[in-house]
Amino acid sequence: MMSAVIAGGLLAGASGVTADPESLALRMVNPESELVGELMTIHSRHEDTLIDIARAHGLGYHAIRNANPGVDAWLPGENTRIVLPRRHILPRAHRSGIVINLPEMRLYDFTVGDDRLMTYAVSIGQMDWNTPLGTLRVIEKREQPTWHPPASIREAFAARGEPLPARVPPGPDNPLGEYAMRLSNPSYLIHGTNWPLGIGMRATHGCIRLGPEDIEHLFSRVPVGTDVHIVNEPVKAGWSGDTLYMEAHPFLDELEESSNLTPAVRAVVAATETRAANVDWDAVKRIVRESRGIPEPVGTYVPQEPVVADIDPGEPIPLEDAAQSDPADWYVQLGSFGNADNAQRLAQRMEQAGFEVRIESYRREGQDMTRVLAGPAAHATEAQALLEEVRKVVNEQAHLVRMARPAH
Repeated sequence: MMSAVIAGGLLAGASGVTADPESLALRMVNPESELVGELMTIHSRHEDTLIDIARAHGLGYHAIRNANPGVDAWLPGENTRIVLPRRHILPRAHRSGIVINLPEMRLYDFTVGDDRLMTYAVSIGQMDWNTPLGTLRVIEKREQPTWHPPASIREAFAARGEPLPARVPPGPDNPLGEYAMRLSNPSYLIHGTNWPLGIGMRATHGCIRLGPEDIEHLFSRVPVGTDVHIVNEPVKAGWSGDTLYMEAHPFLDELEESSNLTPAVRAVVAATETRAANVDWDAVKRIVRESRGIPEPVGTYVPQEPVVADIDPGEPIPLEDAAQSDPADWYVQLGSFGNADNAQRLAQRMEQAGFEVRIESYRREGQDMTRVLAGPAAHATEAQALLEEVRKVVNEQAHLVRMARPAH
């Protein structure tokens, strides 16, 4: 794993002064790798807090806490080894414009070009004021913005005895800081802050908040019209050379899935769609369980054909057919392959992910075919639930089939 040790403590002192935001945010992009940055370590001084260290190294509060379990956030102590999670797997859903990965509480700016990107720690919406997913655009940029709190926010503040004015002018009391970029959903902004110690927390009313130095740097470079992709990737997987890495972050409560392993399986399947790997599933489970936000190896490249060729999805079977009286079970058909080795590899991956799998050979138009099935399920409702789970981790072509039970 790529790492670096910084001797003598911080790049900047613990007085709240941070290093140059451009140097902290810059990551070089290697076309042979889906990872950027370096994992670093330092040793704390007696006057440091984890928040001081995070601010000095372009990190957020939860990111540095998760990377250093067991270290006291306020009194790390003299000469305590501190891990700086400054290496990241790039989000998979989008790699253009601005990408904000909510569970990671990190913004990626792909607009820089020239094999570079910028990345910043951010704060996101609180549980009751969650930040929306989807693609928006920057529609307005404003220096020294005035804040007009929405009625819902004013009501919430009033309810706890902290009335807000209808208009908050620029200045030290304005939570938008000195720069704001309005998005195409006009209720949401990317903006600065008058409370930089809160960066990397769920601390906003749905907006994306950056530190004062970072928002100034981002604001100066991003034009109106830039796409902003807000994604939910608590688990990311990506290649560096012939090694497959995984990085996991705590799930957001409102976006948590039925199984914590589901996003991990989905990430591995996406990363190995065109490049096969031997995956250490015990390592995958540990990384998801710990959720430290640090990329770690989970697999190695296997030089063989990917599981993508010659798929025949066939025709879905209507759920109404479940009423038929013949003894039969439901299966989810994952794909039909002319190459049996491809079917075997897909079946192995699904078994490793915890699915019960069946492989069946048949002939179609004079050609030998092999199909991969997950199941069985005895009832249509159970089958539908299985289909939805499979589609989360494999593909949208998966569909239900109903097959007669073997005669005894």
